[in-house]
Amino acid sequence: MAAQRLSRQHKRILQWLATDHQRTRGMMTSSHQDLVRALPGDKGNISHSLHTRQARGLIVIGRSPGGKAEAVWLTAEGQKWASQLAASCDSGENSVTAMDDSP
Repeated sequence: MAAQRLSRQHKRILQWLATDHQRTRGMMTSSHQDLVRALPGDKGNISHSLHTRQARGLIVIGRSPGGKAEAVWLTAEGQKWASQLAASCDSGENSVTAMDDSP
C-alpha cells in the first residue's frame, strides 16, 4: 500500500468529524456551519476541502431542499481513515497509509 499525504485542512476535517461523532455517539449529524466555524480558514476553502473528501467517499454532505449544506458526517470509510489518522498522530507519523478499496 502506498502512503497518501493529507493536507492539514483535510486532517482537521476528519479529526473534527470523528470527535463530533464520538461526542454525539453517532446519534446526530454534525452541523456544516459548526464545522466551518471550528476550522481555521475561509468558508470557500473549507467547502472545497469538504467536496474533495465527499468525492473520495469519506464524508457525506447533507443538503436542505434548497441545496444549502446543512450537515456533514463520516462514511464507514471516512471513519476508518479518521481512526488511522488518530493512530498515526499518536505514533508521530506524517502520512496515512492508503486504505485498500477491495472488498
